[in-house]
Amino acid sequence: MPKIAIRIAYEGTNFHGWQRQEPPDKPPYRTIQGELDKALADLFQLRIVTSGASRTDSGVHADAQVAAFTVETKIPITRIPAALNTRLPGDMRVLKAWLPIEDFDPVRDAVEKGYRYEVSHGDHLRVRPIFDRRTVYFSPHHMDSEPMKLAAALFVGKHDFRAFAHSAHGRECTVRTIFSCEVHALNTDRIVIDISGDGFLYNMVRIIAGTITEIGRGRMESSAIQAALQSGDRQLAGPTLPPEGLRLKWIRYPQEKSQEPL
Repeated sequence: MPKIAIRIAYEGTNFHGWQRQEPPDKPPYRTIQGELDKALADLFQLRIVTSGASRTDSGVHADAQVAAFTVETKIPITRIPAALNTRLPGDMRVLKAWLPIEDFDPVRDAVEKGYRYEVSHGDHLRVRPIFDRRTVYFSPHHMDSEPMKLAAALFVGKHDFRAFAHSAHGRECTVRTIFSCEVHALNTDRIVIDISGDGFLYNMVRIIAGTITEIGRGRMESSAIQAALQSGDRQLAGPTLPPEGLRLKWIRYPQEKSQEPL
C-alpha cells in the first residue's frame, strides 16, 4: 500500500496539541492529528491514522509540520491537499502532498527541525499585540537583544539538556545537538529566537527562550546557561514561556528518504 506524505500549517491556539487524545468517558479533545484523521476518513471512506513528525504542544503553531499515512487511492496526489482542505477547519491547511519511499517515517527520518519563538516587548499601551496576539508572546519589559545574541550562541553544540526540559519529558536520553540558535531584532519592540537541532525535549525550546529573554531583561547572566547545562539543574534555567510565541518553522529530511519535490 503506497505511503503519502503531507506538509501542514496550523494555528495551534484552539488545539490540545498535535497528538490525538481520547480520554475515557469524555469527548475527544480537539487535536491536529484528530482533525486530520477525521478529514482523511471522510475523503477516503476508511479509518486512517497519521504519523506526525513533531508532537507540538497545546497552543503551539506550525508552518510546515510533516505527516504520513498509507492508503490506496485513485485521487491524483496533486489534488489531495485541496480535497483535504475542504474538509479541515479554518485553522489548519495542507500545503502539499507527495509520494515518499515506502518505509518513510516522518519521525525517525527527520535530521533537523527549526523553531521560532517571537516576542513583543516594551511599553504595554504602545506595543502589546492586537491582531497577532495569538501567535506572539508579549512581555511588558524591554529587552536588550545584544546580550541575548551572545547567550543564544552558548546553546549551540551537543549538550545534555535536562535542565531545559519539563520534568515529565519521558526520555531516557536528554542529550541533543543544537545546530544554530540566533536572536534577531526585527524592530525596536519585536525579537525572534530561531533555533534548529536534531531533536527537542518536552518544553525545551520554550525554556531556552525563557532563559534568553531573562538575560535580555537583565534578570539573569549568561553564565547561568553553562551552569545549568553542566549541572542539569532545572532551577538554574529560565522560565517556560507560554506556547503562543512558538512556531515549528520547518523539518528537513534526506532527499533519498522523503523524495519531496523541490
